[in-house]
Amino acid sequence: MKLLFIINPIAGGINHENTLRRIKELVKAKDFEGHFYLTTGSGDENAIRTQLDKFKPDRVVVGGGDGTIQLVSGILIPYGLSLGIIALGSANGLATALEIPRDPVEAAEKILRSGGPRPMDMLKFNGEHLCIHLSDIGANALIVKKYGEGGERGLLGYAKHLLSAVQETPLYHVTVRTPDQTFQKAGFMMAFANANKYGTGVQISEGSVSDGMFEICNVEQVTLDEAIKAGLTILNVFVDKDMFSDVITCREAEITVDKKAHFQIDGEYIGEVDRLRIEIVPGALKLLI
Repeated sequence: MKLLFIINPIAGGINHENTLRRIKELVKAKDFEGHFYLTTGSGDENAIRTQLDKFKPDRVVVGGGDGTIQLVSGILIPYGLSLGIIALGSANGLATALEIPRDPVEAAEKILRSGGPRPMDMLKFNGEHLCIHLSDIGANALIVKKYGEGGERGLLGYAKHLLSAVQETPLYHVTVRTPDQTFQKAGFMMAFANANKYGTGVQISEGSVSDGMFEICNVEQVTLDEAIKAGLTILNVFVDKDMFSDVITCREAEITVDKKAHFQIDGEYIGEVDRLRIEIVPGALKLLI
């Protein structure tokens, strides 16, 4: 069997050279044919497509954080290839929700043993942006923006911008329209979740990544004490379960905000928005668990 590994070698601000060596040894010991591509942050999308067309793998394995996983997932959709995930990022929100082993070599071994894949949904925003784990508008998206502009890596980089983001985020008034109902919400952050858990393991719903639904979670209040207690991660700064008690489950929705709000997807800052059209893409991926 031919496996293409797509690895972010500096995910989470860590050098993964030793992990990469151990995974290569594992692949060789299991008598698989493995090919490894290391992302550079420049031109990766085209380079990955070239690797897929030349190597023609039977399965693809991605190692990185949610941003790297989201990039590879979007590329893979037309290929119909099964995808395995190795968590190498700081937050690893999706991997946490899927209960993927935190040890990279253990995760790789589980992928090599995996039988048939399971279907996995994705979210699509405004007909173009794909999301594999979660997206949000408001306070957390502002932290993601500041983090990216500052150039820091790791959890200390997120922590540096927490206080200013909480202080700078205004109260948003949001209209949520689903096929069944219209809701009026007010809050400092609104999350759109494909998975049912955040990176710290706090569960926000009984849904799953394979149920053809997603959750809209309104955060009415954000305080610094709660954010610090919850634990600092790029996608999941605010994960106290009581802060996410206001949840709507749906297949599609239109979001209208009374003012421009910062917007991020899977840890990547997108920009400021005041309107979003969200839809579920059921069974978009074939996931190896």
